[in-house]
Amino acid sequence: MNAIENELRQKDPVYCLRKLPLTPRIKSAIELIKNAYESDSEPWIVGFSGGKDSSCVLKLLFHAIRLASFHHKPVTVLYCDTGVEIPLAARLAHNVLNSLKDEATKLGLPIGIKIVSPPMKDHFFVKVIGRGYPPPTDKFRWCTDRLRINPISNLLHENGHDKAIVVIGVRQDESNTRAQTLKKYNGSSIYWKRQKQDKNRRLFTPIIDFNLTDVWQTLLLMPTPHSVHGRTIADLYANAAGECPTIRDPDAAPCGAARFGCWTCTVAKNGTTLRNLIQSGRVELIPLLEFRLWLDKYRNDKNYRWKTRRNGKPGLGPMTMRWRRMALKKLIKAEATSGFRLIDEAEIKAIKNEWRRE
Repeated sequence: MNAIENELRQKDPVYCLRKLPLTPRIKSAIELIKNAYESDSEPWIVGFSGGKDSSCVLKLLFHAIRLASFHHKPVTVLYCDTGVEIPLAARLAHNVLNSLKDEATKLGLPIGIKIVSPPMKDHFFVKVIGRGYPPPTDKFRWCTDRLRINPISNLLHENGHDKAIVVIGVRQDESNTRAQTLKKYNGSSIYWKRQKQDKNRRLFTPIIDFNLTDVWQTLLLMPTPHSVHGRTIADLYANAAGECPTIRDPDAAPCGAARFGCWTCTVAKNGTTLRNLIQSGRVELIPLLEFRLWLDKYRNDKNYRWKTRRNGKPGLGPMTMRWRRMALKKLIKAEATSGFRLIDEAEIKAIKNEWRRE
């Protein structure tokens, strides 16, 4: 390596990745999406979370639709706002959505945006602080259906999209568990699957065979849509993972260990993503981590649980009213200290309504 290359590598962390050609899988994925789009008239629903994989799919899809010979059906980018996403990731996702529609409209692409949220009764804090649900565990993971799956499924049914094609950014390479789960629902090829909750709806998984290098190359090297800014995503993941070797050295292990999701999640151990973001300098997240650790610490404390379940049977029941009042005070304090909007007036009202019912 000459001195000029070394200087560029130091100034631009993605310099070495920019030197790599687009992989055959990336080129094949664009062609795959283009052909799939042109092959039938079923509308497309594109699941978007703001994370690296869903952003990768959005880049590929945007490019593929530009290449399509005709634009005969709508493509809806669907984002589920749970209300408890890690604020930095949620802000990034909303920034993408705010500018993506305009960018697509200028190019005459039939891409629209839809944001859904769970009904108020299913909001995380209404369930936990209002109703007294214990914070979720791997054995009682009540949150996924209520915060994510049900709102999306309800929207699809309400809009008559029972036979729509749902495009999602899942990869076999992500984990052994994910690979085994995906294998159960294989359809006519590895890229097509049947949805567990609705057998009539097909899932299209165009990056199922991507590795992390493919994902990061797509994000960092493909310019459009400009609203999906690969470098911003890479910086966020680098901070959340502690370090991100792939965008410094293509011979090292790829970046991607960070998991973005609900900042309140007590299923994931230790709040690693929040910790790493704080260590990278985002100290405003400290109150969020402290609240999340407090939830985890006391969820199984017998002093803060009813002695019976709601059905009257013996065993740990809902969180006590004393704990719920403490939780709301701590959450409001965390909001004031951090500067992030963590709970709104409608949620507080719903929480107090639940308390009155008790």
